[in-house]
Amino acid sequence: MREEIEKAILQTLIYSDIFDYPLSKDEIWKFLIGHKTRRESFDKALRGLSRVIFKKGLYCLLDKERTFDIRIKRRKESQKKIVIATKIIKQLTLLPTIQFIGISGALSLENSSKEDDIDLFVITSKGSLWLTRLTMIILLLLSGRYRRRNQREVSDKICLNMLIDESALSFSKARQNLYTAHEVVQMIPAFDRNDIYKKFMSENKWVGKFLPNSLDTKILGYKDIKIKETRSLSILVSQYLNIFLTFFENLAKHMQLWSIKKHVTTETVKDNFLAFHPLDYKKKVLSEYKKRVKLYEI
Repeated sequence: MREEIEKAILQTLIYSDIFDYPLSKDEIWKFLIGHKTRRESFDKALRGLSRVIFKKGLYCLLDKERTFDIRIKRRKESQKKIVIATKIIKQLTLLPTIQFIGISGALSLENSSKEDDIDLFVITSKGSLWLTRLTMIILLLLSGRYRRRNQREVSDKICLNMLIDESALSFSKARQNLYTAHEVVQMIPAFDRNDIYKKFMSENKWVGKFLPNSLDTKILGYKDIKIKETRSLSILVSQYLNIFLTFFENLAKHMQLWSIKKHVTTETVKDNFLAFHPLDYKKKVLSEYKKRVKLYEI
C-alpha cells in the first residue's frame, strides 16, 4: 500500500514539474493522481520519500530546486493579473446570458509569468453561446484587453479559450483525461449565477477517476473571488432578451463561423461548446508526462 502511495506522489510531482510548479503538502494531496488514501498514510509516505526535496513549504523532485524561486516569482506576477482579471470579469457580468466565469489555465494556480495572457472559462445561458461570445469580444476590444489571434504581445490580454452553454456542462468522453481534470479542479470560480458552478462540478465527477482527492470538499483550495452580480441592468436586459435572442444568436454564429473557419486548427466548434486551443497543449502535456513517468521508472 505504501509503495502505491509513494508512486502516486511521485507521479503528481512529475506532472506539476512539467509546469515548473513545486507543490505544498495540501496541493500534493489535492492533486494526488489516481489514488485515494487516508491522510495519515499519505503523510507517512511523503515523509519517507527520498526522491523529493522540501524547501520553503514546498516539495519538488530531486535536482529541481530552481522551481522554488520560479513559483515565488510567478505568484507575485499572478496576483497582479488576478486584480486585472477581477476588474474585467466584473464588467462582463453585466451580460445577463453569462452564468459563470472562471479563471483557468496557469493563472488559476498563480503560476503565470509576466508575459502570459489571462484565460477565462465561461458558461452561458442555453442557446446564447455565440451571441455572448461576440458581445464579450466587443467589450474586451473596447477595453483593449482582448487577445487577438496570432497576437505576439499577449501579456494581461483576455483569452476566451473555452465557452459552453448550460446544456453542455458535462465534458465528453474524449475530453476526460488527466489534463482536463486538472483544468476543472484548479479553476478559480470568479462569478457564479444561479449556482451553475455547483451543477458543472456535479456533471463532471469523472475527474475523481484521475484526481480522487480533488472532490473532497474539506480540502483546502483556492479562495473563490465571488464577484457580485450587477442586477439592475441584468434584470432590465433579461426582460427583453428572449424576444431577440434566437435571431441574434444565429446571426452572431454565422458571423463568427466565417472568421473561425478561415483559421481553424485544433478548435472544437459546436452550437453549445467552443474550445480554442490553436496549440494542442493537452496532447503535448500528456505526452511529456508519460515520457517522464517512464524515465523515473514508476
